[in-house]
Amino acid sequence: IDFAYIAAEPGLIISIVLSLILLKLIVLVSVGKIFKLGLDNNLLFTFALAQGGEFAFVLFSYALQNGVMTTELVNPMIAAVAISMALTPLLMLFNEKLIQPRFGTTEKSKKEADNIDEENSVIIAGFGRYGSTIGRFLQANGVQSTYLDLDPDNVDLLRKMGLKVFYGDASRHDLLHAAGAESASLLVIAVDNPEKCFEIVETAQKHFPHLQIITRSNSWDDSYQLLDMNIKHIYREFFDTALRMGADALALLGHRKYHVMRAVKTFRKHDNNFVKELAEMRHEKSKLISGAKQRIEDLENLMLEDLENVAKDKDLGWDKSSLIEEFAPQIRKLNEEN
Repeated sequence: IDFAYIAAEPGLIISIVLSLILLKLIVLVSVGKIFKLGLDNNLLFTFALAQGGEFAFVLFSYALQNGVMTTELVNPMIAAVAISMALTPLLMLFNEKLIQPRFGTTEKSKKEADNIDEENSVIIAGFGRYGSTIGRFLQANGVQSTYLDLDPDNVDLLRKMGLKVFYGDASRHDLLHAAGAESASLLVIAVDNPEKCFEIVETAQKHFPHLQIITRSNSWDDSYQLLDMNIKHIYREFFDTALRMGADALALLGHRKYHVMRAVKTFRKHDNNFVKELAEMRHEKSKLISGAKQRIEDLENLMLEDLENVAKDKDLGWDKSSLIEEFAPQIRKLNEEN
């Protein structure tokens, strides 16, 4: 880059830079429309690529070496490309601060929370796939619940399916109060957003300390924080499903059903205890990794020890349902003969 030339011909360089950027903006907007990009994405695509590219330096140098272009023509071109590249952050800020707010997609105004016209002993916050399963199970056992969800589209869909779901943010004190938290006995938190889960817990503990709380957890880190918040009933996402799948795998491999159920119970108990122990180590990464490794080994040893104990005691291995399945063909045959 010939800085002396730029200083000598600022008007020419600026005009080339502006022309280059303007031309590329027009081309890129058109390309974005052809490929049916949304307005927000098209603006980002356009302003991110409106500058010249470094390959121009290679082309200009090659053209100069082979006599295709003269120094007088190449110098302002190289300077213009370099300056346009340097302006990229400013172009991105220009799009973010000035263009997007005026022409981009504006956030829809938040829908007003529903008026809740019922009170039940259970409040379920979050009525997606996870929460709806809990709600349907409780209802099938004669327990009515008040359902809250923060996704208006999900609420509309569930209402079309005949479910009475209320739209609203369960982390708001006034909404929980309207949902009957004063008289309810149990709050089930089934939202999939960890931060929202923590907010709901804080609100409930502050304003409705009598409520028992059971909550969904997305990860071990979330479980650690919930334990810090003195939540005792934490259900790690996919843990029980994965455990049940493992149990079915053992059964399919020929393990007796009594042993399988015993193994599931033992694994769940010790794994939950390990999470509580690891929660105290989580701020020291090396200690946490070492602790997790040790506890994985301890759990395996405990499970193997339990398996050996079952094998020693014939009565513990008794499995009536397995025997029925094993001898079912013979029993049917005898019944037919008689």
